[in-house]
Amino acid sequence: MKAQSNFVMRTITGSVFVIVILASMLNFWSFFVVMCILWSLMIFEYGKLLKENGKPSQIRSFGYSFLAYFYIILPFFCLITVYSKNPLYALALFAFVWVNDTFAYLFGITFGKHKLFERISPKKTWEGFFGGLIATIAFSIMFFKIFTRSPKFETLSIGQWIGLAIVVVIFGTIGDLFESYLKRSLNVKDSGTILPGHGGLLDRLDSILFAAPAVMVYLMLINW
Repeated sequence: MKAQSNFVMRTITGSVFVIVILASMLNFWSFFVVMCILWSLMIFEYGKLLKENGKPSQIRSFGYSFLAYFYIILPFFCLITVYSKNPLYALALFAFVWVNDTFAYLFGITFGKHKLFERISPKKTWEGFFGGLIATIAFSIMFFKIFTRSPKFETLSIGQWIGLAIVVVIFGTIGDLFESYLKRSLNVKDSGTILPGHGGLLDRLDSILFAAPAVMVYLMLINW
């Protein structure tokens, strides 16, 4: 009963979160404001994690503070830059991360036998990783076919969309693993409690934090 209740709560919370993200993409300023709110809450979560889980030495404290600029703040500017160039790229970034997370989980629990990085994240498997990768590539092809029907969205070739999907999966997975490592080093299960059934915003957006800068660089390299 408790597991069922938790599943319902996760579904409701996740659905509302996705709707808020998608609705914010209607125009630049709504996206900017929503992202500012989310990133401000993440910075608050990060600071609270450090404060509540021991008092690190002065050097470590400086290191964690310095890390915040690259781990949280830099991806914000990268994400806004990607959106300002073309909202479709930002939509693809979030969509690819969500597809990868979903199918990596499904393939992992169904076929997972070989651990990805057991010391950092015991539940992640290579089968889950490749399952998520294949599903995201397939979704990127569908994404291409849907949006390139309009001249407004004829931006990338199908090969470039597949490349974008691969970039998102690889760096999104690294972001997920890094956040797991961070939580383990601070001896916590979740980054916060703001999202019932999911944990904190850092738990939900960890993949975006690494994927956003990678996507921006990728798009620059293919001459966006």
